[in-house]
Formats: sequence, C-alpha cells, structure tokens
Amino acid sequence: MKEGNGMQEKHQRVYKELIKAYYTNHFEETFKKILKEEFENKQEAKDVLSILCGVEDLEEEEDYLFTQKLLDAITRQQVRKKIVQKVRICKEDCEREGEKSKCQSVCPFDAIIRDGAGEKWIDESLCISCGCCVSVCEKGNYMETPQFLPLISWLKGEEKVIAIVAPAIAGQFGKEISLDQLREAFIKLGFADMVEVAIAADILSLKEALEFSEHVAKKGDFMITSCCCPMWVAALRKVYSSIIKDVSPSVSPMIAMGRVLKTLTPEIKVVFIGPCMAKKAEAKEKDLVGAVDAVLTFEELKLIFEAFEIEVKSLKGVPAIDYASTGGRLYARTGGVSQAVWDIVDQVFPKKRELFTAQQADGMKACKSLLEELVKGEVKASFIEGMGCKGGCVGGPKAIISVEEGKQAVNQTAYESVIKIPIHSEVLQALLSRLGIERLEELSKEQSLFERDFR
Repeated sequence: MKEGNGMQEKHQRVYKELIKAYYTNHFEETFKKILKEEFENKQEAKDVLSILCGVEDLEEEEDYLFTQKLLDAITRQQVRKKIVQKVRICKEDCEREGEKSKCQSVCPFDAIIRDGAGEKWIDESLCISCGCCVSVCEKGNYMETPQFLPLISWLKGEEKVIAIVAPAIAGQFGKEISLDQLREAFIKLGFADMVEVAIAADILSLKEALEFSEHVAKKGDFMITSCCCPMWVAALRKVYSSIIKDVSPSVSPMIAMGRVLKTLTPEIKVVFIGPCMAKKAEAKEKDLVGAVDAVLTFEELKLIFEAFEIEVKSLKGVPAIDYASTGGRLYARTGGVSQAVWDIVDQVFPKKRELFTAQQADGMKACKSLLEELVKGEVKASFIEGMGCKGGCVGGPKAIISVEEGKQAVNQTAYESVIKIPIHSEVLQALLSRLGIERLEELSKEQSLFERDFR
C-alpha cells in the first residue's frame, strides 16, 4: 500500500457516515449525532463538516438551522470553490525541512506563507490546489474538498451521470480488479456507465504527433506537451511564459473526454475520477468549466465503495469494447505521453523519426529544473514532457497504492490492450467521425473540443 497521509482517519469515518445517511434519507439525525459526539470544538466541527459535505462555510450558530442550510447547499449543488484549505491554526511542533515547515517545503509555488504573528496561511493567488500540503501534514491542518455529496442527488434522480476514469486507476483497488468490475461498481452507485479517459488520450496523442511534425522542422526545434498535468501547465503559465509558444495547445485528456461526451449527449453529467486534487481546480478554470461537472479522487472513491459496502473484487463485471490503446493507457506514468506520441510519429511521419528525442521530468523540482534548462537552450531533446508528481499520475497525492505498484499495474493494463496504436482503432475512427472529424490531418487545425489558449 501507499505510504503517506490521506484524509484523517476520523474524517474518513465521518465522511462515510454522511454519505450513507444522505443517500438513505437519514442525514439530519446522523449529522446531529456527529456534531455532538465526534468533535470537541463546535466551530471546528462545522468547518470540517462543511468541507466534507463539499459546500461553502455557513454562517449559522444554531445547530438546526446550520443543518438545514447545509442540506439546502448540498441539494442545490453549491460546491465549495476552494479545493484546499487550512482548518486550524498550526503549532510550531511539526517536522521542518531547513527553514521551512514541512508543508512549505513541498508547496511547488511557495503558496504557504506566514503572517506577522507567524501563523501559516495559503495565498490563493499562488495555490494550484495540488494537495501536497494535505498529504504531508500529519496533524490534519489542511483538508481537501470532497465533491460526492453534492452529486448524490444526480445519482438518485433522473440525471444520466457518466464516470470517466483516469488511466492510473489500474491496480488501485486490487491487482486482480478489472476495468469491467469497476464499471459494474460504478453502475451500482447509480452511474449510467464508466468510460476510460485513455480514449481521449489517444485522440490527443494523434493531435500532438501531428503538431510535432509541423512544429519541429530541424534540429534545435522543440515542442512541449501540455497533456495531463495541471501542475506542469501552471508552471509554464506562471513562471515560464517565454516558452509558451512551444507548448501544444491541447487540453488535458480529462477535459477532452468531458467535451466529447457532452458534444454527443449534451444533457449528461460527467464525473472524473483520478489520483489528483489539482484536477478539481482544473475543472473550474474559466476556459474549461462545463466539460466536467465534478471530480473525485481514488481515495474518495474507496471510501464511497466502503460506505455502500460494494466489494469490487466480488463483482462479475460489465464488459465493454476494448477501445483504448496501449499509448493512451500509458499516460498514467512518466514517459507515457512521450511513448504514445513517438509510436505515432514512428509510423505516420517516418521522415521525422530522426528529429524525435524525448526528455521527461517528474516531481515539480525536476520539472522546474528542466524548464530552466529549456529556457537557457541547454536541452537538446525535441519533445518535452513534465509530470508534477514523482512517477507521474500514479504518484498522485490521492493514489491508493505505491508509485511502483501503480506503474506496474498501468504497464500491464496498457500492454494487454488489443489496440497498440490509436490509428489502428476502428472504434476511435468511428468516434471522430461522429464528432465531424473525418481525416487525421483535421486534428492539427484549430479544434475547439481539444484546445485552449495558454497565453
């Protein structure tokens, strides 16, 4: 299992109680019991419970009115805007890394600062909601915002809700758990279906291979992938804007998948599930909002399965067509994007083979070093890939298993794929045709479904 800290044990227990109580219409009595028995400090209790319910803080002293306002906010899907927040004052008893506290030492953009009294707080203008502080704080002073309770009414109602899962889901719920078993588990929760985000990754691999062929004309030219990682994108936009012209304009596979599904069926709701907290913030960015309606982490999903007593390993599974390629599924680990794009360049653009040399970095320290070298002209590679977490998405703060276990599971799932390269996929060709894209070359032109403006 993965080492490190997730949601505090008490918070996990309370979260599961709240989920089950809301779903079974026993929320008020359960909430009253939790408010009375689980917390010593009433205000802290209300702050924490608001976060676990996924809604904004409510200014209400009287317990009954507070509960009613909370229920109303959940029902109206008034999802909390902040993804990561401090919930209590820090004492100076945490482990330190040099002159910085532990949380400060892992923050990739130095967003945790001290005020005049020495208390730490989050500068919202710098925070990218990566969740590193949540993962390392042993005291539970930082919390992320779960988003499941506000979407339960969709699952209980007539809304058609599709779960889209990150490629990193391989192995997270057990070595022998198949994607078909996970699909059945989602259906038991009330989702209409589960779809692999890897199919959108395949589309973006084709798109970035085309862009590489056009952008890299000679030795010394380079292209930077924008796929997957919101931390990598944030570093490029906030700090290294001088090379933004060399960044692929592609959206992430999560956004691409959401847009594809909503183009084909506009009335559906789309929920992304992955190992990354920063995806919750990405889904709310002004030029991306609307593609994905909610984001859950693997840790949240594990607690949800436990709350509803769903044993995934005991399910027979609901089979589907094996439509994602090896490359699309490899996006979950460092080097996966490079491998996926290279496989297409190798077959479709043989004249560009000699120009394709890839270099990757994982972990924000290594990503920043690579970008510094790129700005100085010290990097000789022509395809640049960065992942904010060590090992890539499999090393995300809300992954359940270790990086190495995650990488092995992803590799196994990817290399077992019937489709090795997306250009050979009839399912993908049919999907693109339904989107009005008949020729591969059309992906290199401005495509509103798959692009954003990084400037």
